[in-house]
Amino acid sequence: MAEKKQPKYSDFSTSFARNPIQSDLLRISEFDAVKRSVRSLILTDKYERLLDPNIGGNIRALLFEPIDAATTITLRNAIESTLNNYEPRAVIREIVIKPDYDRQAYYVQITFSLIYSEQQAAVEFFLNRIR
Repeated sequence: MAEKKQPKYSDFSTSFARNPIQSDLLRISEFDAVKRSVRSLILTDKYERLLDPNIGGNIRALLFEPIDAATTITLRNAIESTLNNYEPRAVIREIVIKPDYDRQAYYVQITFSLIYSEQQAAVEFFLNRIR
């Protein structure tokens, strides 16, 4: 029985640096490509991308709401919905959101696996409002 070939995910490096051997643009692959995509989707608002204005979760609007349990739950639901709709390569395992009252921000940790693997990776960042 032939073994099923697993897809390989890759993307260009945001530095647009060149590969010194092949002179092509550097690529990031697998978990690193999906991590960058997850972070980008969370930080994108609707109507920000010209070719697909529906991409994004309008997360920034929630950052101006009071930091409380209700906003934290709404933020978690918005992140989960955005990733389920726009990142088919990732299976979300856990979303941890911790309010940071002193900084008026949220610590976010998203744990996921790729659709063909049980190995997990995490993306961590702070969401804070910009005035």
